[in-house]
Amino acid sequence: MRAVLLLSLLLPLSLAQAQGLQVPPPPFAQVIEREVPALMKEARIQGAAVGLIVGGRLVYAKGFGFADHAGKVPVTPDTVFAAASLAKPIASWVAMRLAGQGRVRLDAPVADVLSPWPLAQSPFDHRQITIRRLLSHTAGTTLGGYQGWLDFKELPSLEESLAGKTNGRGAVELFAPAGVKFQYSGGGYTLMQLAIERTTQRKYSDLARELVFRPLGMKHSSVAMTPEVLAGAAQGHGDDGRPVPVRYYVEQAPSTLTTTVRDFARWMIAGMANTAGAHPLTQAQLAQMYTPAELSTPRAPDEAVYGLGHFIERLSDGSTAVGHDGRNQAGFRARFLMRPQSGDGIVFFSNSRSGLALDRVVCLWGADVADSRYPDIC
Repeated sequence: MRAVLLLSLLLPLSLAQAQGLQVPPPPFAQVIEREVPALMKEARIQGAAVGLIVGGRLVYAKGFGFADHAGKVPVTPDTVFAAASLAKPIASWVAMRLAGQGRVRLDAPVADVLSPWPLAQSPFDHRQITIRRLLSHTAGTTLGGYQGWLDFKELPSLEESLAGKTNGRGAVELFAPAGVKFQYSGGGYTLMQLAIERTTQRKYSDLARELVFRPLGMKHSSVAMTPEVLAGAAQGHGDDGRPVPVRYYVEQAPSTLTTTVRDFARWMIAGMANTAGAHPLTQAQLAQMYTPAELSTPRAPDEAVYGLGHFIERLSDGSTAVGHDGRNQAGFRARFLMRPQSGDGIVFFSNSRSGLALDRVVCLWGADVADSRYPDIC
């Protein structure tokens, strides 16, 4: 019934948009308008932006609160936010596009291009580590996330980061044989970034721009977290609402996406089935990203299900939802969730550490589109 309602709303909406007419917001926009301001007040969230996709179209995008410390610059759908680990699904696109062009091999040992091996010796066979296993967090690598650096000039090299120059987070190590279990590892994505740069002899940030952002028209998105990129971006805030200083990261594949609601919605729509326009990735490539990674041991009942760069949720109505969250020490929170087959999705960005409170809106959206709760979120 809900699917029929969404379709009946979408058809007149699309026609009106094509004719340049004013159209009413989708029904769930009322929930956003009600819940977001209340949650922001309760959790001391300085600013947020929310986008809603219905039937493969961005039908609602709005900013709430302020982008700056002083509370003078309103957030809009075009405000640039640091999206932290939402860089990981972008990294999956970079890897898949390179694989499609024959420039990298997803299932070849990364050790073939990483000599000398940049991680400490271990009892586990590092030649079993591949880009596919790094993308799916099944390579047996450690280090979930990064602390970042307050001074851009202090940034280490990728090799130094892998060896332990991580501002207190330690080195990336092997804790298990590759392919045995899932363990979320930003460190694994850093290892993949180094392998990609070594293979292509290109900067990872340039590859992301050329293979993802430029083809999709994402003019305000980057993984090059530099002072210049962040100059006009939203400023971070702590749990208490106070300003938090900028932090910089050399680990771009796991940590450094900056983007806007409108830009990121373009990327989400390009990852959906049967949406209009050219697709940089084939449906077969998208299916690989949305398929749970294979493990050589049974998955624990409460273990997260992850594909290539995406968490995967099987809903009670039989459909699949994919998404990711992002958070960093500089005071930012982000999350997106979408159903690729139906073309529905939601994304929010916040410039406050307490922005995770906005997950309630994602939870309500999940219940609305599938008549189902999202156990890992709600």
